[in-house]
Amino acid sequence: MRSVESLITDQHYKKLTWGVILIPVSIIFYMLQSVRNFLYKIKVLNVKKIDIPVVIVGNITVGGTGKTPFIIELANRLIQKKIKVGIVSRGYKSEYSNPREVSISSFYRDVGDEPLLIKTKVNCPVFVGKNRFLTANHLIKRYPETNIILSDDGLQHYSLFRDYEFILVDGLRYFGNEMMLPAGPLREPLSRLKKADAIIVNDDNGRLTIPKAKLIKSYCDDKLTSISGKKHINFSSINNEGLVAITAIANPNKFFRTLKLKNLNFTQVVFDDHYNFRQSDFDAYEDMHIIMTEKDAIKCAHIKHSNIWVASISLNIEDDLINNMLIKVGLN
Repeated sequence: MRSVESLITDQHYKKLTWGVILIPVSIIFYMLQSVRNFLYKIKVLNVKKIDIPVVIVGNITVGGTGKTPFIIELANRLIQKKIKVGIVSRGYKSEYSNPREVSISSFYRDVGDEPLLIKTKVNCPVFVGKNRFLTANHLIKRYPETNIILSDDGLQHYSLFRDYEFILVDGLRYFGNEMMLPAGPLREPLSRLKKADAIIVNDDNGRLTIPKAKLIKSYCDDKLTSISGKKHINFSSINNEGLVAITAIANPNKFFRTLKLKNLNFTQVVFDDHYNFRQSDFDAYEDMHIIMTEKDAIKCAHIKHSNIWVASISLNIEDDLINNMLIKVGLN
């Protein structure tokens, strides 16, 4: 039985049928958002600024656009330039809302799966909390040498002043039916793109039509890593017979497309985004090879299975994109 989430996603990115009943709700959502934005504009709602530059990495659609691999690559590139980076995130679906630091040993339900993954891939402070301003201040207080804050998925959190905005767009799905939530995937209208400092289209499908947008490509590492991180094998070593790709990400088709480009034949098993995996989810595949994304694998340390392999997806960001950002925020 398909989940409500997957049925709604079909309405967003395929032909709109029963989803027309949601259009009145979308109109109300748009009106409420417009009022909120106006209140920020006339300063009834306050925008708070911290003492160092804040860079937003976000999107105007629900679902995966590649923000996590983008922020990982951006942070690591800045660290290479000797810039001291701090990262803040909401910690989506974490069990707490107060500002707190993420460590390698954190439990994903306490801090969120994406912040924990970021922490394992970037050697810098990572903090999570519902209030981005308070969370950023907690980070700076603990790490006063920090030069820049990267805010993961913080585009709609206008209470935190931002010095630069990256908006990421999924180049395979773009904006679906171009309607606002819940009838469509848009968190904000398409006109919001004009206010961004940089629009990044991830893996364009050949119809790049956004003015001044930059195209980046994601790529998959040549080797698969065991869930323990201790073993590595080539994709060609995987036996296509009895191979299962299990994922709980917002855009599973993108992951499956990556595996198909590696000439793999596999059974697709999809759970809702941010799903918390249980042992019973894997019992039917005891004698099979399983491939997952890093975001999925970060939630499977407790799973007992001898053949779970992790595919690592990375992005390549042009130097000019990073340098232009640094110039605008005053760090170059």
